[in-house]
Amino acid sequence: MKVTNPKLTLYAFHLRNNLAQGGEEPVEDANHLWEQCQQLGKKLNVPRLEFLLERLQNSNGKIGITPSRDNPESDYLELLQPEHLLSFSAIHNGSSLQLRGEVYPLQIHDTYAIDITFRYPYPHVEIDQLAGLNPQGCLQIAQSNSLLGQTLVLFAQPEGKLNDIQAFTDDCLTAILPESNRKNYWLSAQGRFLGSPIVEYSNNQENQAQPHILIWLNCHPQTEPLEAGGDYYQPLINLLCCRHKILYVYSQSRWCNQQARKLYRQLDGKAKGLQHLSSEPTQRLKQLKEWLTELSQTAFDYANHLRDLELHRTTIETNNKNYQFWLNQLNFISIEKNNLEVLQQFISHNSENFIEQINTDLSYLLPSQQLFQQMIETIRGIVETEQAESDRATESAAQKRQQ
Repeated sequence: MKVTNPKLTLYAFHLRNNLAQGGEEPVEDANHLWEQCQQLGKKLNVPRLEFLLERLQNSNGKIGITPSRDNPESDYLELLQPEHLLSFSAIHNGSSLQLRGEVYPLQIHDTYAIDITFRYPYPHVEIDQLAGLNPQGCLQIAQSNSLLGQTLVLFAQPEGKLNDIQAFTDDCLTAILPESNRKNYWLSAQGRFLGSPIVEYSNNQENQAQPHILIWLNCHPQTEPLEAGGDYYQPLINLLCCRHKILYVYSQSRWCNQQARKLYRQLDGKAKGLQHLSSEPTQRLKQLKEWLTELSQTAFDYANHLRDLELHRTTIETNNKNYQFWLNQLNFISIEKNNLEVLQQFISHNSENFIEQINTDLSYLLPSQQLFQQMIETIRGIVETEQAESDRATESAAQKRQQ
């Protein structure tokens, strides 16, 4: 089967600021998204894409603005001024078909977002030729500490009657993904968007460098004009941003939980170690002082992990609400026979589970915070007692020498 005028869009999201930690300056790897665009431009020999970073920077070398509640401009800021959209054409990808494309860079509150779209301007394209929309798997952002995640959306019109949607979208998936990545995906949901079928393929959600995939088929007379009108666009990209934030923050909460549990095991080891201290007073006092310093730092780190877990929970709760808001907006512009369960199921299946898991972590970890303080106070009391005894012994010995 063939398709008509297919296009493949990468939506990628990367933190600009870590507001949870009060950072006004961009995060250390904030420009990762734009640097990846540079590499893509070099790989495909697209100078306009290769020099995108320089075009985005202001006179101070900064991109975008510091987000704040008092500055709603950052909620949806088009970064490329004044044209907003950067187009390029005649991309040679090793086949007889030439690609055209656009890049659309944004700032959505504390997050950089980019839309990179490659398209074939041809009325008839074989399914296996869809591989040219993602030459060498290049439509993918490499992992970084602040990469939130990415989604690939294929929009295409099948030619002829479509008897088996899944078989068709499976063939599309096979074409647009490198062979090494295909085994990581499974069909997770189906629905209808703007009147036409949409199919979701999921993967390991903990890996932000593996894109989540939507294949959207243009099978309804109203779909193409509604898609071209673009009213759906801002709600969709905001929804995807919330989706990837939720997954990213939840993965960060897993790391915090693991680190806190490691610190608690250290505390447990010290508690057991109190029973096996050196019997020699000087050596025992030295060891206790070292433990006191070490435990004070450990308790501080433990408290920070607990604070971060609570911040992660709040961030997930906020983005759950935002996700549902944007999903409602998409429903408002939908037409008859729409079914956005393909998007609804993410929030329905994950939101409560993620928050419940963090609450469970905190219910286990919070009581242990008191144990840290009790342990520190216990060791401090022993140190003060033994230090006083040591001082008296030293003073007594000095007095005897003077006699």
